[in-house]
Formats: sequence, C-alpha cells, structure tokens
Amino acid sequence: MSSLGPPTGMRDWLPQDALLRHRLMESISSVYRLYGYLPIDTPAMEDLAVLLGKGGGENEKLLFKVLKRGEKLDEARKSGGDLTDYGLRFDLTVPLARFVATHQGKIPKVFRRYHIGPVWRADRPQKGRFREFYQCDMDVVGGASSAYEVEIITATERVLGKLQGEFQLGRYWLRISDKRLLPLLLRGFGVAESQALPIALLLDKLDKIPLAQFDSELTDILQKESDAWHTIRGLVLKASRAADHDVLLRTTTEQYEDQFAKVNSQKIREEVDEVLANLRSIMQAVREINPKSCLIFHPIMVRGMDYYTGPVYEAVVEGFPSAILGGGRYDNLIGQFAGTKIPAVGCSIGFERILSLLQEREADGAISSVPRALLICDNDDPALLQQHAEQLRNEGLCVETYLDPDDVGKQFKYAEAVGITWAIKRFDAASSSITVRYLPERRDFTLPLPQFKARLCGKN
Repeated sequence: MSSLGPPTGMRDWLPQDALLRHRLMESISSVYRLYGYLPIDTPAMEDLAVLLGKGGGENEKLLFKVLKRGEKLDEARKSGGDLTDYGLRFDLTVPLARFVATHQGKIPKVFRRYHIGPVWRADRPQKGRFREFYQCDMDVVGGASSAYEVEIITATERVLGKLQGEFQLGRYWLRISDKRLLPLLLRGFGVAESQALPIALLLDKLDKIPLAQFDSELTDILQKESDAWHTIRGLVLKASRAADHDVLLRTTTEQYEDQFAKVNSQKIREEVDEVLANLRSIMQAVREINPKSCLIFHPIMVRGMDYYTGPVYEAVVEGFPSAILGGGRYDNLIGQFAGTKIPAVGCSIGFERILSLLQEREADGAISSVPRALLICDNDDPALLQQHAEQLRNEGLCVETYLDPDDVGKQFKYAEAVGITWAIKRFDAASSSITVRYLPERRDFTLPLPQFKARLCGKN
C-alpha cells in the first residue's frame, strides 16, 4: 500500500500554520511596498539552460528535472538524447536574472522588486531542511550607488522591527562586511592561499561551535601561537556573539584597527582601506536614517564567497544559531543573461527559518488565530441563519456559520476546537445589537454591533 503522506521532504500545511505563513508574508510585503518595491512572480519551471547557467556544477545536483512531453519525449528516447528540458526553480535569483533579460525595455532602468514563492531542491531531507520551501527576496536591479545598500538595509531593519512587534521575534543584530575584505585580510596576515578557504569555512560555522573547538580546528590549519593565528583569533573574539554588541553599535570599523594594522603589505592595506571607507559610509548613512539601527561591522562574515561582489550582510537573532537573512551586492549575475553588465543588490529573508521560530513560540495558536466568530444555529431555518451571517459580513465581521441542527453545547465545543472565542447567539438587525458568548469565560454579553466588532478585533 502506498503512503498517504506528502512526498518526502514536502509538507502539508494545517490551517493555523498556513494562516501564520500568510500573515508573515503580508507583514514583510507591506514594508517592501513602503519603499516602492513591487511584487513579481515567475513560473515554477525554467528552461534547464537558464537554471544550469555556466555548466551546472552544484546547481545540477539540486535540480528536479522535468521530462519532455509527447512527441518530443518519444523522439528523445529513440535518439538517446536528453529526456528533460525544464527544471523546477531552486532559488528566486536566477529566475530574476532571466526575467530582467526577458523584459528589457518594459521595466525601468532601476528596477525594484520583491518575490515570495516556493522553490524546490532535490536535497536530502532532514530536520529544518525540506525539498519544497518558500523564499522571500527583495532586489534593486540597475542601481550601482552604495545608496541602494543603505535603502535595502533600512527596509530590512524595518521588516525585522515589525516582526518583533507583531510576532515577538527576539532581539536581532544586522552584521555587515564586504565579500572582498576577508580574503584581503587573510592575505595581509600572511595566510597561504591553500589555507584561506579552510579558514573561511571554519569562520562560517563559528556561531555553531564553542571557542575551544574553534581554537583546535584553527590550530589544525595554522601553526599555533603564530602571528596569523593570534591575529585571526583576536578578530574572532571581538566579533563573536559573546562580544559587547552595544559597544559595536557605537562604532564602525575602528574597533578592529589593531588587527588591521597587522596587514603586512601596503598595497593590500590600501585595498582594505578602500573597502572599509565604503562600509563606513553605508553604516553612517543607515544610522542617520534610523538611530535605532542594530547594524554592526562584522569583518569575519563569510557569505557566498563566489556569488557576491561587494558589501554583504546578514541578521542573527538571539537564541537562534543560524542567520535568518542574508544579502549583498552582486554585479555580475544579471548580465550573464542580459548580455550587458547590470549592477544589482538584494536581500533574501530566511522565510522558513523565521516561520519555524514563530511556530515554536506559538503553541497556543495565538499568533495565527483569525478574529472570527461563530453564528450559532438555534432554529431549523439555515437560510435565515445565512442571511444574518451575510448581514454581519457586510459590516466587516468574519463570521462562520454552524449549519447542522445540533444542540448549543456541541456548537460551543466546535467553536473552541477550531480556535473561535466568540459565539454569536442572537443578532437583532433592527437595533443593530448582538448577543454573544465569550467562550473562555462562559460569559454572555449584549452589545451594539460596532462595540462587538472592536472587541472581536482586539481594539478594546
């Protein structure tokens, strides 16, 4: 007998989880629209040539490929050719690049967009990792100025602040660096090229391992007590979560100057200074716009070392080991499809990670509940009941009807089972008054309709 569950690595969504997901989507989207970002969507499938880009590589291992259809499939089988022509999108950035190339001339030179939608990866399923999941991206395509980084970061912090207020998301820190900075520093500290990647990979997992383990693994790469070993460890101690981040909020890059002074090449130091000057400019502009900004400089950040071309950033939340969003400047990808160099900068929110955080904190269903009431069936005329329900809906109330002739006690139990706290016992359209029961306290009230509407929506 075949399994009745969803396909491996995919999920069914119960109403409370789907409601939470939609609320989260709208909270994020509403902020993006404030900044002039508008939604787009692209097909679930793209041509394999688009998805594989320059030769596939790791991307090919992630792909769910789609068989050709009809005569084309028959011909491919007979000729021994490739049986597939499309694939499910595995992220939202490659489809964006194809979208921009397709619609050149129809979209403005500076194109702001956000995109929330499902993607699919043929990955090994495990806890917190699925084959179908949602991504949430915002990007500016065509903007070369660092002012666009300022805008993206400011909007992102507004999103995080809104999630704190609406969903009790914990305290966050938004960390910024530059994709070019860490490789420059490692070279300047005398780290051999063969050692740079292992060190970067070790720094990338720093938030997930104790300092003693970091020291041990760093010693496996560099000679312990060497100048480079001490310098890198000094960077780590100043940038770790144990550091006083409130101090970092009052500074930009100067906290690390004693480490930067150990760069052993004047040419490399000049390149480092150029990168740092741009980061200081971005940080100062963000803080002037938002004095409550939680943006801090984080020179050991490792994000998509082959993907980004300039400033990069990520957000971490207290009590959660992984970054919940990341982004940065990527000036080379879009042009691969458009045939001309097009700068771009964006941010991808770890939608599923945030959703998991909220689900863990939402065991009682309070976050995902919808302010709705149950209209009790107390007679044998369902048509009249539905007329009353429609009148209430015309007043802006979310009303569910109980259409079976069960006793009132069963109807109250049904309401509680589906997370409804208000049951409407009677509605007097002539006087615009309503008699309701507040189920958690088993208390009845007779109220003017506007007053009940305010109570239902939690306004008083």
